[in-house]
Amino acid sequence: MFRVENDEFHLLVSPDAGLERLATGFGFTEGPIWHPHDHYLIFSDIARSVQHRWSEADGCTVFRKPSNQANGNAFDRRGDIVTCEHASSQVVRIEHDNKLIVPIATEYEGKKLNSPNDIVADTQNRLWFTDPMYGRTREDLGLIREPELEQRGVYCLHPDGRLVQVANNFEQPNGLCFSPDESQLFINDTPQGHIKVFDVDINAGELSNERVWAEISGEGEGMPDGMKISNHGHLLCNGPGGVHVLNDSGELLGVILTPEKSTNFTFGGPEQSDLFITASTSIYRIPLLLDGPPWF
Repeated sequence: MFRVENDEFHLLVSPDAGLERLATGFGFTEGPIWHPHDHYLIFSDIARSVQHRWSEADGCTVFRKPSNQANGNAFDRRGDIVTCEHASSQVVRIEHDNKLIVPIATEYEGKKLNSPNDIVADTQNRLWFTDPMYGRTREDLGLIREPELEQRGVYCLHPDGRLVQVANNFEQPNGLCFSPDESQLFINDTPQGHIKVFDVDINAGELSNERVWAEISGEGEGMPDGMKISNHGHLLCNGPGGVHVLNDSGELLGVILTPEKSTNFTFGGPEQSDLFITASTSIYRIPLLLDGPPWF
């Protein structure tokens, strides 16, 4: 169930905590987000181009189909869902009680985005997202086609619609998350197997001082993918074997092992202390002794 590297791990994850499978039979699950008030989970099945909704009361239902092979999701500060779509190479906002799909980021400098992957909102309601190539190079994750952009960048979408590339020194940027005070932005690079950190000018929406913060390695299937940070600064990242738990210095404390390759996760539940994990064909839940911030 766990691979423990430091005794501090069990101050964060009880040795008695069990991994519960909530639903299975999907193609390739990703992008989980938890509604902190209505208590439901939204997640993507990229391979089958469906977004699902799960709750304790209703189980798993279809939320949106087709989804243009949606991947990462987030709630913006208004509570609307924003979604990265692989097949359309765009970011969309789902509005008006989930009835209207509005493209909000489609091009950079006149060229189509690659395949937006993961996305987060800051307290200024700016949206930050990664744009690797996976939706253009893998048929199970998108549509095979040539890229229009040379770089695989990271972008900041301002509330006025202005799209700014804030970083591009990546092989394939993937998961990203802010520190609790939004003074730093962590972004992982899947093929490189590491996490970078940037200093954030939160007023301007700009990044500086790029450096490698941690290496993600070990035994088992998986690479850096989804990433979240707890209210106390512990960073969690998918990696070999499951979900890696690191302290605020980038030291690995341990791994929550998963029976399938884990792809992403989110804090949720009544106290934001359950971890909902997307792992290939299934969705899992495990209670933690730490909590994460609500989406909005």
